[in-house]
This record gives sequence, C-alpha cells and structure tokens, in this order.
Amino acid sequence: MYQYTDRKNRTLADRIDDAAARRPGRGTEQDKAAAAALLADMLQAAAHHGIDLDALDMVTDLPAGCYLAVSKNSDLTQRVDTAATRRPAQARTEQDKAAATALLADMLQAAAKHGITLDTFDWVTDLPGTCYRAVARCRDLAERINAVDEHRSTRGTEEEKAAATALLADMLQAAAQHGVNLDAFDWVTDLPGGCYAAIASKLRTRPVQWATAS
Repeated sequence: MYQYTDRKNRTLADRIDDAAARRPGRGTEQDKAAAAALLADMLQAAAHHGIDLDALDMVTDLPAGCYLAVSKNSDLTQRVDTAATRRPAQARTEQDKAAATALLADMLQAAAKHGITLDTFDWVTDLPGTCYRAVARCRDLAERINAVDEHRSTRGTEEEKAAATALLADMLQAAAQHGVNLDAFDWVTDLPGGCYAAIASKLRTRPVQWATAS
C-alpha cells in the first residue's frame, strides 16, 4: 500500500484517526482501515501528477473526505443513530429511531426500483436525517407541546402545557373541517408554538385574586 508521512510527520493512518476523532458518533475500526486504504490509493494516483498530501492539504481535507465516504456507508440503523445524535433538542427515543429506520428502508426499497440508492441521495440530501425528523415530529399533540416547552428559556407549568394541548386539539378539529391538518400547518407556521405562547401569555397575565383579611 502507498505510504506517506505528511509535513507534521503523520502517517496516513494517523490522518484518518484524526478525521475519525472529529466525528465521534461515526465509524468503526473497519471503517478507518478502509478509509486509510482509499486514501492511499487516491494519493498514489495523485503522485503520478506530482501532487502529494501536503499539496492537497492546502485546498481540501482529503483524509476526512475519505473517512466520510467510507463511514457513511454503514447500515441504516447506524445512519439513523447518527442523524439522531445531531439533534439533541429532539427526544431521541428508541421507538423514534426504529420507526425512522423502517421508514428509511421502505423509501430506499421504493427508490431502488428507479435505480436510486442511498449513496445517490447522499449527493443531494440527508435522507436518514429527513426520515428521523419526520418521525420525531409526528408524535401526539401533547408531545408536540412538550417539544415547544423544551425550547423555551422559561419552562412552562403542567397547567400551561395541558391548556396549550387542549387549544391545539380544538384548533386542529376546526381546521379538519376545511381539510387542513397539522402537517399542512407545519409547512407554513409553528401552530403548537403559537398555541403554547398564547396560553402562556393569557395565564401569566391573569389577575391575581388576593384573599381578604378576616
């Protein structure tokens, strides 16, 4: 295999290790070995043109590119796990991840009929991440309100969350008569967030009733 030590005295394996360390949620030892082999072959080809890794370092991070190219080809469960770790604000339940993996598998099975694979999607969009976000968003109304609460600097009370959930349910029931559901609202506005803000404003500005002294 092509051998090279860069100007900082790092071997190709060292460079791949560095790339892997910057992405702790991804890759296995097998991935790193495969990335090192890929990097070696690419540099051997570049050497025919008088280009070495030090020259490439001036314009791109080729070791990281090789590592990403190899590690992204892990199984669907790993791809969804990676998508989940990038969104700490969303509740990462095992049920969500399992549902997202199943959704991803079915979508890829349908795409395969058209000659499209996950590698193809990776050039244009993050399909595992999209599946995870779609599943995590489609929880019941109380969970949508809880998700809003988690993003607020001042957390709400159980009374506020219950009232916001009830308001959201009533608004959606009214909207359903016009053929509009929560998914449709999600394209244009944060209806759960609006309900939560309206309830919080109402409850926090209600008059305080003082007990009269006997």
